[in-house]
Amino acid sequence: MTESVNIWKEATSEHFIDVGRIYTPRRDELRDAFLDLIPAKKDDAFTGLEIGTGQGWLTAAILGRYPQAHMIGLDGSATMLQATTSSLAPYPGRFNLRQFRLEDAGWVTAMPDSLRCIVSSLVIHHLKGPEKGALFRDLHAKLAPGGALLIADVMEPTSRWARRHMATAWNTDVEYQSVELGGDRRAYDQFVADRWNLYQYPPDADDIDFPSTLPEQLGWLHDAGFVDVDVFWSRAGHVLFGGYT
Repeated sequence: MTESVNIWKEATSEHFIDVGRIYTPRRDELRDAFLDLIPAKKDDAFTGLEIGTGQGWLTAAILGRYPQAHMIGLDGSATMLQATTSSLAPYPGRFNLRQFRLEDAGWVTAMPDSLRCIVSSLVIHHLKGPEKGALFRDLHAKLAPGGALLIADVMEPTSRWARRHMATAWNTDVEYQSVELGGDRRAYDQFVADRWNLYQYPPDADDIDFPSTLPEQLGWLHDAGFVDVDVFWSRAGHVLFGGYT
């Protein structure tokens, strides 16, 4: 799977479906933070959007928390969309899944207006810096007043000391979760073999990963018109941040 760090293929999706909960630091904590930050009451009827559903864990959590909600889910991988369909089976008629390319222009325009929330986990770093800023502006226009853009992603460190800490902390979390969730160290050993830790193995020019610093991204949110911009959760270089309209 080493080449999958540089080229995301359907085999990469299959692999991440198997190990994503272990490779992501404290994903259950992250899920609960997303749910707490959505600006809605439990019985509110609203439409939300997830950019990059993966296997559907976040959209499933939103539909479970908000029984009147409807979610649109986008992903570039047919394998991931199939997994999301399975994850959302308990919520028939309450979701709409579409395949897309994050880098393509125009997909935001095709989304409905007045969305209550737009969420994304471990996806936006596939865009280069200026493209992130442009996306934030486009997404702001799609949100209803008081709506939220909530993004969880890996950050580009601002110093070599931060990079060293993030690399160590990510390895530590995955090693712990490999035993806690998987029962042994095999997932951690695969994580190391995959060279998945981008703080230990920084992306090169041919990679598909383009993390930006947290200060840059908070600034792009402000520039796009978001208010109450904040950092809501952080662990091992993975940060949940966002803002409201």
